[in-house]
Amino acid sequence: MRQCGASLVELMIGLAIFGIVLGIAIPSLISWMENAQIRAAAESILNGVQIARGEAVRRNAMAKFSMSNTDGTPDWSVAAYDSANGLYDLPVQSYSGAQDKNARAGTSSAATQDYTAALAAGAGIPASVTFNALGRVVNVGTDITRIDVTNSAASGARRLVIIISPYGLVRLCDPLLSLASNPQGCA
Repeated sequence: MRQCGASLVELMIGLAIFGIVLGIAIPSLISWMENAQIRAAAESILNGVQIARGEAVRRNAMAKFSMSNTDGTPDWSVAAYDSANGLYDLPVQSYSGAQDKNARAGTSSAATQDYTAALAAGAGIPASVTFNALGRVVNVGTDITRIDVTNSAASGARRLVIIISPYGLVRLCDPLLSLASNPQGCA
């Protein structure tokens, strides 16, 4: 009578092949997860800026997007201007970047930007950008014009940049790509 099944040698060969495939796949999986964290944090910040701009237009009043965590954790809040007391104390939305374990942000308010070098995590924070009722930046020269999102644990991980123009246009781009050949590029 013939028995079916796998011998110990066949089982060991199968485990060896599985181990090799796993050894090749794990670094790619880790890199993919790090890049996904960066993308999620950058898109969250982008959405926050767009919410602030939209609220300013919708309310026909100023609205402010703020980042306040000096360690660069991508925490942000949006508040609308209350003309009764002259403060930005009408909360619209906020986000805690605690789940973005390694994502860090840095900001700049410079008029011209060189996207080749990353901004350090926490650079320029606390910072904000205020939009008027037309969706334009109010304080050109002092408000945020650029936000870099990087990975604090892996220096070789992807970096994404959020650009805010004085006209209120907001875009997310990849500084490693050339804008001439790819619309997702920064410069």
